[in-house]
Amino acid sequence: MKKGVFGLLAALLITSCQMKESVDLIIYNGNIYTVDSLFSTSNAVAVNDGVIVSVGSDNEILNQYRSVRMLDLEGKAMYPGFNDAHCHITGLGAGLLRVDLRGSSSFEEIIGRLEKSQKDSPSDYILGDGWDQNLWPEKSFPDNSKLNELFPNTPVILSRIDFHAVIVNEAAIKRLGLKPGDSSILPGEAILKDGQFSGVFLENTADRFKEILPEPDGKEMRRMLLAAEAECFKYGLTSISSAGADLALVEVLDSMQIEGEMQLRIDLWLTPGKEMFEKINKPYSKGRLRVGTIKMFADGALGSRGALMLKPYSDQASTLGIQATPSSVLDSNARWAFENGFQVAIHCIGDAANRLALNLYSKYLPEGNDLRWRIEHAQIIHPEDMELFGKYNIVPSIQPTHATSDMLWAVDRVGERIKGAYAYKELLNQNGWLPSGTDFPIEQVNPILTYFAAVQRVNLDFVPQEGFQMENSLTPEEALRSMTIWAAKASFEERSKGSIEKGKYADFTILDKDILTANREDIPSIKVLKTFVAGKEVYSAE
Repeated sequence: MKKGVFGLLAALLITSCQMKESVDLIIYNGNIYTVDSLFSTSNAVAVNDGVIVSVGSDNEILNQYRSVRMLDLEGKAMYPGFNDAHCHITGLGAGLLRVDLRGSSSFEEIIGRLEKSQKDSPSDYILGDGWDQNLWPEKSFPDNSKLNELFPNTPVILSRIDFHAVIVNEAAIKRLGLKPGDSSILPGEAILKDGQFSGVFLENTADRFKEILPEPDGKEMRRMLLAAEAECFKYGLTSISSAGADLALVEVLDSMQIEGEMQLRIDLWLTPGKEMFEKINKPYSKGRLRVGTIKMFADGALGSRGALMLKPYSDQASTLGIQATPSSVLDSNARWAFENGFQVAIHCIGDAANRLALNLYSKYLPEGNDLRWRIEHAQIIHPEDMELFGKYNIVPSIQPTHATSDMLWAVDRVGERIKGAYAYKELLNQNGWLPSGTDFPIEQVNPILTYFAAVQRVNLDFVPQEGFQMENSLTPEEALRSMTIWAAKASFEERSKGSIEKGKYADFTILDKDILTANREDIPSIKVLKTFVAGKEVYSAE
């Protein structure tokens, strides 16, 4: 009799198991932030064919589904895959192969890093990224005399942390063919010393030094992109918006999608131009690549006084900054985008640049539109212009770590205007949502630092202790939404990603601690345990 009962129970268990729906992956026993409209939490999720099929409690998921791949989160926190709403993937990839100058406390330290790099890996060109004179005791631009002495025949090109200025040696200047008084140099873009080049160039002239470098071929481009992708996955990023691409990059990424070579989801913004517009005249998506936005520049960076201001700089009354693109070109490109169904994203730092772009957008955007044209950075806004974001549904795209990187010296640049700078809460209130990003490689890739800066408004030394202009801090929920669902919304992809809901891509980020409940002091050191894209584990810390 007992044998019969046990047999019946076994048969029932087998039947019950067979009745469960088979899926590719079950993740359970977790603290899962779905970032849905209610900001609800759950415990488990079932995934099949790269898509979420169900979200619920452990009992609900485990009783309904079975899988050969089971992941026990052991109570750890899981979030929708992080989405960087503004970054530069080629800059990151190239930077991984260059001399890292970030955090250098003097120009002498930079010289030491260059000498070591050239000794360890001799090169025909010396390239470096990330210097910031605001971190040095004298806080002023260097000159190239030491570079000329140490590297008389090897071109040296060192990009400032914001990539809006370079310091180069005489060998690089000669290779480009520039001379003092050259009519091709726009006003204010060459820093002179006794009538001669100091080696520091800004904005468009700084960009021209790329011309002397050999163009990476397709193989080298792929290598850089895959290195950057791996770095993104390491920090929990599953999607990015990459700001600015020439035709060569579009073509490489396009072919990598066809071949299934890249797994990162990329919203790629085009650098406008006649050839670009002839080749790509309508938005498209291919695999994990979206192309539907053009990127322009209204001005430069605040750190190099290239940001375009309505009134002179507080610490240099002789300058208003630099308008990086003529108004007529901004206008004609915006008109083309409007007529061809593209988004527009314009880099705007200074209050004059923001006013310029906001007024330009208002020329094309009707009130109540859902075209999601964007202002990138939106760093300093004149109080009279703030309402234009809401009036025309213009998206302010922010990078919270810029606030904590700039705050200790930004007040010297702009004085009282600092009250309208990095005003994230006020910007959020205009439309009720906003996307955030890192702007890597200008800032670190790590989106956890984006969250930390947005909520806490202190730097990694926890300065200032009370936080910087805390009236414009974001809540933990707002900060998380800005780097998940709102970032997805900024690229018209909120229906397919950005939250953990049925029918969306199974893109997840798992952390060793919960960023929403962790102590302030612990947040910067929180680590990514695993990253999933379309249900596939693409990174593991183990």
